Amino acid sequence: MADAGDLRQDYLPIAEHGLVGDLHTVALVGTTGTIDWYCCPAFDSPSVFGRILDVEKGGYYALRPEGEDWQSKQLYFPDTNILITRFFTSDGVGEVQDFMPIEAVATSMHRHRLIRRVVVVRG
Repeated sequence: MADAGDLRQDYLPIAEHGLVGDLHTVALVGTTGTIDWYCCPAFDSPSVFGRILDVEKGGYYALRPEGEDWQSKQLYFPDTNILITRFFTSDGVGEVQDFMPIEAVATSMHRHRLIRRVVVVRG
């Protein structure tokens, strides 16, 4: 399990990341609630967030509890590419659900969306 102490590290280990994608590109989501790598619209596009390579200038997007008294765990919703990062605090449990929808219609204009859903589980 990850905890708030992981925020003090410059670089989160690669094993502390989950992966979501839409068959065109992917995003790496850290157990600390950060998107540390995301290239859009394709795998070889310039990065939007690149913190995994450069903690100073790479950029990231974070959704996580306030304060330093929390732990987190990541899992995939069964049989899907929906990544759940669950945060455990003394006041309750919350989660961030990340996914990238795959377009069912074959078009040359694919909408690349990275969706983050915040849910209060308890508390």
